[in-house]
Amino acid sequence: MPMTKKFLALATTVCALAIAPVAIGAGVTITTTPSHVKEGKFVEMLVKGMKPNEKVKALEVAPNGQKRTLFPRAGGGGTLIVKVKGQIKGKHVWTFTGRRSHRKGTTHYVVK
Repeated sequence: MPMTKKFLALATTVCALAIAPVAIGAGVTITTTPSHVKEGKFVEMLVKGMKPNEKVKALEVAPNGQKRTLFPRAGGGGTLIVKVKGQIKGKHVWTFTGRRSHRKGTTHYVVK
């Protein structure tokens, strides 16, 4: 009994739909506290969703165009806390990327 192309396409679609929630659930969530801070005060960023003990690349783009790169390591649960001081007024954009999993997340805060 040969398989038809329609049956093969249906089976492929069902498998793709079964895998999709797993891929969506593997995202990175970042909580920035506080989101608006006075100059000279600290900002804490909690990154969740990385693999356990994974090396992470943290890239900051400051309002004056200057870039800073940090290479922290996530903990055993896949979480990471980054605490920095807001020194330059304006919007600071941070991008966290897992070095092995390539999971990516972006956050920002504003220094007044």
